[in-house]
Amino acid sequence: MIGISVAAVIGWPIIAYGFKASSLASLGAAFAAVAFTAGFRRMIVRVSHINLQVVFAYGWPRRTVQLSEIVDVSTHRMRALYGWGIRAVPNGMLWRAGGHHAVRLELDSGRYLYIGAADCEDLAREISKRLPAR
Repeated sequence: MIGISVAAVIGWPIIAYGFKASSLASLGAAFAAVAFTAGFRRMIVRVSHINLQVVFAYGWPRRTVQLSEIVDVSTHRMRALYGWGIRAVPNGMLWRAGGHHAVRLELDSGRYLYIGAADCEDLAREISKRLPAR
């Protein structure tokens, strides 16, 4: 789907108007859009003894949560309606690069942070294991 879109954006001006400077601008814009979108296809979650960090492929955007801010950890099936990337969801935010499951972190602010992961059970277990005793 992305390839067809890029081909249309790049090819249409070249076919319609010939190879001109405006075609190069269109090509550059299409390339930038594809490169930007590709950065949201991979997400890395790091859990240390102090914090949890979620970062997309290019190192940006990045979200860091102190483990002391996390009240509860559970897994949750996300509706397809919410999509992928960074999204506002009811009472929180979703960071997801794919799939339909996420780890739900309840923060001490009362908000939720949903983190999509390939193996949500393992991620939830790892976070829970590192949470400070209350």
